[in-house]
Amino acid sequence: MAAPPLDARVLATVRELEVRARRSVRCGLGGAWSSAARGAGVEFAEVREYVVGDDARTVDWNVTARTGRLQVKRFDEEREQTVLVALDDSRSTRLAPGGRPWREAAAELLLLVGLAAAQSGDRVGLLTFAEAVEYWIAPRHGREAVLALATRWLAEPSTARGTDPDGALRGLLDARSRPSLLIVVTDGHALPADATLARAAARHDVVFAALRPGFLCRLPTHGRFRLDDPEGSARHVVDLGSPRVRAELVARRDRAWAAAAARAARFGADWIELDADGELGPPLLDWARRRAARSRR
Repeated sequence: MAAPPLDARVLATVRELEVRARRSVRCGLGGAWSSAARGAGVEFAEVREYVVGDDARTVDWNVTARTGRLQVKRFDEEREQTVLVALDDSRSTRLAPGGRPWREAAAELLLLVGLAAAQSGDRVGLLTFAEAVEYWIAPRHGREAVLALATRWLAEPSTARGTDPDGALRGLLDARSRPSLLIVVTDGHALPADATLARAAARHDVVFAALRPGFLCRLPTHGRFRLDDPEGSARHVVDLGSPRVRAELVARRDRAWAAAAARAARFGADWIELDADGELGPPLLDWARRRAARSRR
């Protein structure tokens, strides 16, 4: 059966976001990308005769036995890396009262990461998750592959209510053993368990991109608001016109965000705070440059 035609609005949105993303890549994100993350490992190059100083662990005993002369394997560092983007598609990310849709901001972030990686010759794959893994697209090369990822993301929203980032990350780790740059894009509503974070960091270069809904970054300064837990049943009415109430909410928000960043850092994962209503290119470029500077130390 043929796939249904794509909504023209989705295609128009992807084109618009691509223009914005390519502008940021041209401004330096693409150049910083290759040095901002670890390579994917090493690959076999050749077998050659042993010379003094070679690591004994690289001796190829099968070839040595056939030739009668000590032979070693030589490996080259891989220049190509794989970038995996995991996008949160739970109900909490679908709320954007008066602001930019979170899914659209996530699509732009996917394009920023993907086009920068494509410019460096790297492969990009996509996993989306909510209560479980929604779908997984294996890494591929090139701009067209990145555009296809963003198009599918915008064209196929989830209807799930809750989120299980721990289960999703465990599923990804089971399916993907090759070291990769793993970028988890979430609104920060929930994070994986410590054991899963440790397992991911031991194998992959993990980055959490906390893409915050704009209304949480800039809480209104007046009016009564009903705050619902989008993935639960909790409900509260608060008066943001009260300086005391607003200050308490801001303090709680900031403590929760700082605790999440600190928890990720304990496992060696990077943490990027992003405003879904703001510019995404500059903070992402700033992160890439900081990473590149660390790698040169």
